[in-house]
Amino acid sequence: MSLSVIRAHLQTAGEHVGDLVWWTLEDARVTRNRLLDIWHDAGLATNFLPEPPTPERALKAAVRQCQVGHHDHLIRLGKEDERELIFAIVQEHRDGAGNVTYQQEARITLDRLAPSQLRSDALSHDLVRAVSDAYDQLLSTHTPDDIRRTLVRTLSSCAAVTLRDSGGVYWVPAPYAETLRRLQNAVAAVGRSRLDLVPLHGTPEATQALGDAARSAIQDDLTALSTEIDSFLVAPPERASTLMRRLQTFEELRGKARLYHSILQVQVGDLEAKLNDLTLHVEALLQAKAA
Repeated sequence: MSLSVIRAHLQTAGEHVGDLVWWTLEDARVTRNRLLDIWHDAGLATNFLPEPPTPERALKAAVRQCQVGHHDHLIRLGKEDERELIFAIVQEHRDGAGNVTYQQEARITLDRLAPSQLRSDALSHDLVRAVSDAYDQLLSTHTPDDIRRTLVRTLSSCAAVTLRDSGGVYWVPAPYAETLRRLQNAVAAVGRSRLDLVPLHGTPEATQALGDAARSAIQDDLTALSTEIDSFLVAPPERASTLMRRLQTFEELRGKARLYHSILQVQVGDLEAKLNDLTLHVEALLQAKAA
């Protein structure tokens, strides 16, 4: 009901300047194959999807998941090398007099050369069984956090602007309206999740508010990049590829600034000047490396 009221008030005036976006992830665990099918059916680029699950990531995710709620037991990394990954299950005991003691109860071992099944010296331990069950599932399954990161990466590629400091609510410019609606269809196919859209139109109030948010987002990015480039000037990175990636970032920000200007008339001349200045610094560092 409230969403319908919001849409009714925002869809009546001015040119479409973009969409207000937020999402809810529910029952959002999904197998890798199913996620690939969903993205393909929605016509979305797969390069923003999470990396395929691996035994190492599956075990670490299983440990994080199973640690929750067990205040008297800890799961600690005991060893990690090219051959194996070992976690120890430790009982923590407090005697009430300020003393804390620890006793190891089990080990969980992932053999990187044969990762299909975990090994343990206490297979009947409740936490060992819980980690093992979670590991078996996560070997082929993406978590809600994987889906959340995929949404954020996809929205970032659509020049999205975060409208809250804590995230969660975005404005996506109108040129990406089709991609956004494809994303909405994809999210709806992941469990009982949903991505809500509210079209925004070019009223003076909307243009002013969105313009301020867009300019602030670019300024924040520029401040962070400027600090990084200052550190590069003092101690240049060893790899030229690091500097090349920064040039690509500058070009992406420049494209965003021009897009925001065309849609919202955001004044970006000073921002482009700052981008040009940072670009010159990085190009000079690259030339110095090539000399």
